[in-house]
Amino acid sequence: MNILGISHLEPSTFGHYTSVAILDDDTNLFAISEERVSRIKNDGGYPSNAIQLCLNQNNLRLDNIDNIAVGFGLEKQHMGQKMEAKFCSYAKDSGYKKTAIERKNPIFYDHQYIHARTGYALSGFKKALIICLDGGGVDNGEPNSGGMFLADNGEIQPIKYFPMYHSLGLTYGAITEICGFTMTDGEGKTMTLAPMAENESEENKDKIYQRMCKVFPNFKGTDVKSNGGVTFIGKFLHDTTIVSVNDTRLLLLKKLYHKNLIAWAAQKRMEDILIDFVTTAIEQTGMKNIVFSGGIFLNMIMNMKIQQKFGDKINLFFNPLASDHGNAIGATLEQYYQETGKNPISPYMSLYLGSSYSNEEVLSSANRFNFKITKVNKTDSAIDLIERGKVIGWFQGRSEFGPRGLGNRSILSLATEQKYKDVVNEKVKKREAWRPFCPTIIEEKSEEMLVNSIYAPYMILGFEMKNPELYPAVSHVDGTTRPQILKKDVNPDFYEVVKGVGGIVLNTSFNLAGDPIVETPHDALMTLKNSEMDAIIINDFLIEQNK
Repeated sequence: MNILGISHLEPSTFGHYTSVAILDDDTNLFAISEERVSRIKNDGGYPSNAIQLCLNQNNLRLDNIDNIAVGFGLEKQHMGQKMEAKFCSYAKDSGYKKTAIERKNPIFYDHQYIHARTGYALSGFKKALIICLDGGGVDNGEPNSGGMFLADNGEIQPIKYFPMYHSLGLTYGAITEICGFTMTDGEGKTMTLAPMAENESEENKDKIYQRMCKVFPNFKGTDVKSNGGVTFIGKFLHDTTIVSVNDTRLLLLKKLYHKNLIAWAAQKRMEDILIDFVTTAIEQTGMKNIVFSGGIFLNMIMNMKIQQKFGDKINLFFNPLASDHGNAIGATLEQYYQETGKNPISPYMSLYLGSSYSNEEVLSSANRFNFKITKVNKTDSAIDLIERGKVIGWFQGRSEFGPRGLGNRSILSLATEQKYKDVVNEKVKKREAWRPFCPTIIEEKSEEMLVNSIYAPYMILGFEMKNPELYPAVSHVDGTTRPQILKKDVNPDFYEVVKGVGGIVLNTSFNLAGDPIVETPHDALMTLKNSEMDAIIINDFLIEQNK
């Protein structure tokens, strides 16, 4: 059985990028975003390039695909038929005949349901409550902004959907626009901007927080009845509408307050809502395992607050593929479950799901540039360069799926001095100086460095640092950090590099501002050419600028 999963029907209204996954006969999973191949940041078009790459990497043709599963719901009563036809017509862009896709009878799964399937599969829980929240999607033919599900032994049952006019994601996105960033791409900036207001007066913070409570939806709790299962009735969220950047409440906030304070109030308000939300869900369901999925849960600091509040009482899992691009994988997993009744992936699976490249391919690309190329012991060379204060690109093995560089497509430097953060921001990433970087920390060092450390391999969960002053390049102004905690068996070569520089390293995704993460050796070499990185290590080769 070969299953092709796709995350979107067409260029997204909300700007999310398109991804593709293939689950083959041997349950091997391959996944990649269209942007990695097209080199267009947040590419939301038909994923013709990604489909072709997936097929090539798995030695398949479209004829070998048994099912096409789409992780995006259809408005069955309104736009469903039109959207399905449009989806089929997009296949022309890939060189396939329209009928080739139509003959496969694409299966369209509901949006939040696929968020739930993805998170549940990666969690390894047998029984769990799944909470999904994002900007919006379609389930049961209706637009919504989230849902709650009960999962037991593979089966997932919806409990409650939240309508679009209760969208926490769109509200936070609109506030992101007010802060001067871009909705669907800049919410992480709003999150990291929030601590910059910590020194503001309590009076100002209280005033703006009260105003922010009128912008965000109010949480009113739930009514729950149990009769062989759990049924939610009534409403979770009340008294709100979709907030636009022209909302008079937001315009007034922008007029009265600095963007630092606006970001702080928005972050605190959303944290407070979710803490109340989860408290009620636990009380009313009695569940001991909770999975969080959907784009809201890319907010690592909010996740940290949830973990701090509930982590010693119940088991929590934050889906690292929480945004819509992860639904390509979710769709393949759902289709596989429908066919076999099984989950084909392991809990906490690695996200190294893309392409790898041979030494011959590396040299073929490198010889097109005027670079110095040296064959080296890659781990020893990386340790030496980093310890000497160099900023390097690290390109090894299969590319990561998702928005994080997790040690196969990463830019690395020392974490122990502020200057390295400044250098990477200014000369490599070319972004705002206040934006923090994440570290990779080997598992054996995590308890020494982090408060209440738990295994967190995906950079999806924030922590307070025990001694942030020791690692200023990867600790934010509030003393928090967003680490990848690395086990040796997950990525042995990268583990040896991090261990060799003291067990912690600054690790940011291998790309320049405005570019997708690099996929091929050529992409990496172009990044070296267009930045002030000192060197890159691709497979067994150290590649440097000729001086």
